[in-house]
Amino acid sequence: MTKAGWELHISQPSTSQQLKLLEEECEVRLYKKNGHGIELTREGRLFLKEAAPILLQVEKLKRIFSLKLHESEARLLTVGGSHAPSASFLPWLASIFRETHPHTRLILRTDNSLLIEELVRNLDVEIAVITNRAASPRLIYEPCRRVVARRQQLTLAELARIPLVVFGRGKVGGAANILNQIEERGFDLNIVMHCETAEAVKAAVKRRMGFGILYRDLVQADIQRGDLRIIRVPGLEMHTDSFIIYPKQKPLSSDAKDFLALLREGPKGTKKSKGSLRPAA
Repeated sequence: MTKAGWELHISQPSTSQQLKLLEEECEVRLYKKNGHGIELTREGRLFLKEAAPILLQVEKLKRIFSLKLHESEARLLTVGGSHAPSASFLPWLASIFRETHPHTRLILRTDNSLLIEELVRNLDVEIAVITNRAASPRLIYEPCRRVVARRQQLTLAELARIPLVVFGRGKVGGAANILNQIEERGFDLNIVMHCETAEAVKAAVKRRMGFGILYRDLVQADIQRGDLRIIRVPGLEMHTDSFIIYPKQKPLSSDAKDFLALLREGPKGTKKSKGSLRPAA
């Protein structure tokens, strides 16, 4: 009993209790005590004979399906994205990828560009899309799309006086680049709120708390519904490029190569598309 408990990783009393329950279910005595311990009864020996091939089959099933489970778990692809790509086209591409790779577990990690680059360098993320780059020598950078802030119809001086709702607190990113350029031209910014998500920016703007600066593809549906509109600012010119990044030294897995092909092609209807980073009111 004690040895059986050790092999099963349970206590000796638990082993005895399980045998007792088995006897009650079968309504037979499976073993009896003797001077040196216990021995199987005639019914116990018959039970063991009949159970042996069943137990072998159970072990075989465990080996087969635990191997398949291990193979399935081994197919893991972690994709990273800075906030704008993660909010716009990366989820769409992920859904397309899952349709063609049902046995691959896909994880999408979102953060600022600098942190996503670090995750790729540390091999915690295999492939990613960012909107700004630190030009690490350990990474490969491929242009993904170009996001342009076009000429608008509101002066920089007027824009500087208007309350602004800003996405994120960092010094990098498309919105941060626009704000930095405004400050470099000698204007003070009137930032009234920092938001952690694009949805929070849109909600604040809709409540007339100020103007927001977001990628146009993040607000396109809101513009079409009439919930938001574009405010034009002449003299404000800059662009933010998006880059596909992956490690130089480590070859991409087959799943990552397939995802890279999707990124290069783009989802249906978005190939070679451009998004505008504009103030939206």
